[in-house]
Amino acid sequence: MAQSAVVADIGGTHARFGLIGVEGRLEKVSVLQCADFRGLEEAYRHFSEQTSSVADRLAVAVACPVHQDLVKLTNNHWSFRKGDIVDSLELTELLAINDFTAQSLAVVSVPESSFEVLQPGIADPLAPLFVIGPGTGLGVGGVVVDADGEWTPLSTEGGHVTMAAQTEDEWQLLSCLRREFPHVSAERLISGPGLHLMYRTLCIREGQPVKALDTASMMLIAETDLLVQRTLDLFAGFFGIVASDGCLTLGATGGCFVAGGVIPKLGTHFRREIFLDRFKAKGRFHQYLSRIPIKILLDSEAGLYGLQRALSTRSLARFSVRPH
Repeated sequence: MAQSAVVADIGGTHARFGLIGVEGRLEKVSVLQCADFRGLEEAYRHFSEQTSSVADRLAVAVACPVHQDLVKLTNNHWSFRKGDIVDSLELTELLAINDFTAQSLAVVSVPESSFEVLQPGIADPLAPLFVIGPGTGLGVGGVVVDADGEWTPLSTEGGHVTMAAQTEDEWQLLSCLRREFPHVSAERLISGPGLHLMYRTLCIREGQPVKALDTASMMLIAETDLLVQRTLDLFAGFFGIVASDGCLTLGATGGCFVAGGVIPKLGTHFRREIFLDRFKAKGRFHQYLSRIPIKILLDSEAGLYGLQRALSTRSLARFSVRPH
């Protein structure tokens, strides 16, 4: 007998699968490495076999645009055609949405215990919410209340906006990177790979050896290495700039939510004070930004809860594909 749905949150590195059972609860969560599978169909079949999960609906969140039949992930090798997935897996429905559409719905679906509060603020309950999250890339989204009172997610590619600088150190770093890349986006810096890119660039600029070969090894020397510490300062500053730009653009006085895998993994190495200072450093809009609640989403399974909500969100019906 078919269960309600399988939900799959696919990023650049990990693919999280879960089953929404007949009683509406998330069950059998499994985290797979994207590199271990050729694509969505193979990973789905593996999850189904390993967990004995049977479903005729699949809701998937992917880190890329989803408007065309061909879905090609930005930060890993997976790609698929929606119609082919429906046929090969014998589904009655495939819902494919952007990963930060799912994260945006997650922030209104999980309990308050899922968050760390950075800035309490004063939330406007009917105002938009801004959601941003560094992972393998940089996801950006939001949610607004529609005329019927339903939370409606906004799908964006805001992680690819052009990165700006305010301090001399930031200007010098961006000048170096612009000689290497034709476009230095926010994602280029505010992401897991971006952390290491900034560190490597600082090492070259200062004529110092690159002691850490990836982001994880940077954290092992963060307490003693001055260039890693400068990198963490730059990361928090750039992140604060982009987060406040997004809140101002969206009018997100309902709240700013930090999602993604990088910030929870950084733990105390995330320079919260620098982030908040730069978030509010908008001159005449300092007080406006000081009133926006800011929270870090700590639940790594939150995207799956967002996908569960997406299955019943009217505005997302246009992304649903059914058999011909």
